[in-house]
Amino acid sequence: MGCPDWPLCYGKVLPPWELTALIEYSHRLMASAIVSPLVLLTCGVSWLAHRQERWLVLPSSLAVVLLLAQALLGGVTVLTELPGPVVASHLALGQALLGCLVLVMVVAYRGPLGFSHQISGLSGAARGSDAGRFPTLALISAGAVYLLILSGSVVTASDATGACVTWPLCQGRVIPEGLLPMIHMAHRLLAAVIGAFLLYVLYLGFRDSQKTGELRLLSLAVAVFFGAQVLVGAFTIWSGFQPHLMALHLSMSALVWALMAGLAVLSLTRPGGSPRTGSVAAGGDTAHD
Repeated sequence: MGCPDWPLCYGKVLPPWELTALIEYSHRLMASAIVSPLVLLTCGVSWLAHRQERWLVLPSSLAVVLLLAQALLGGVTVLTELPGPVVASHLALGQALLGCLVLVMVVAYRGPLGFSHQISGLSGAARGSDAGRFPTLALISAGAVYLLILSGSVVTASDATGACVTWPLCQGRVIPEGLLPMIHMAHRLLAAVIGAFLLYVLYLGFRDSQKTGELRLLSLAVAVFFGAQVLVGAFTIWSGFQPHLMALHLSMSALVWALMAGLAVLSLTRPGGSPRTGSVAAGGDTAHD
């Protein structure tokens, strides 16, 4: 609420020289002057230079839709004075936009997704093998991380952030009394379940020496940052919910989501199928197949 109106700030193009207004205005300025032009330019280039590559055109077009929806929802968030459900939806859209852009980035560098290639890999010796199912497990893990972020936004939207002042238990109990403590504790329990599954999947990705160095490195990075995210969450509670730690907690959740989304997309890319060489491969070069 540093700027209580939208799209202007106190009815002016430039904000007053006040800290909260400058913080809010810098966020709007980054969204409108940096992020939006880049997203629009990415979409335009994908249509002009890679029109035949659906894994670039579709997600980059979806990113533009999400960007517009996110901007409008940001305005609604301010004008309605930050109601919890709207704030949570604003976060959910922002994370969806981030994941969409990660998909575009990975495909631009590594080539289109090859679901048929992955399915065929499961039909032979890899069937029943955890390593052979890694792309599917990674995709499920990415969805689970996104779900975990949404559950955190529910905690914030319901004003349950400060309902549990101890960690890892809530006032010394796994199932605390009261609605708000239960909402907060549900987020922690979900994090424990998703974290266990996530670490198992990442272990599969890291231990397989046949996987590319990028996959193994990303698996390790997600595991490290997820562990760091848990510690930041604990320190946030122990410190009495300091704003800078809460911001760091949210930022690291976005980082884990981006890395996990990138890992999932990377595991699904078709070997050798670069968008720039796709037309050559379509013309009869089957060496990569």
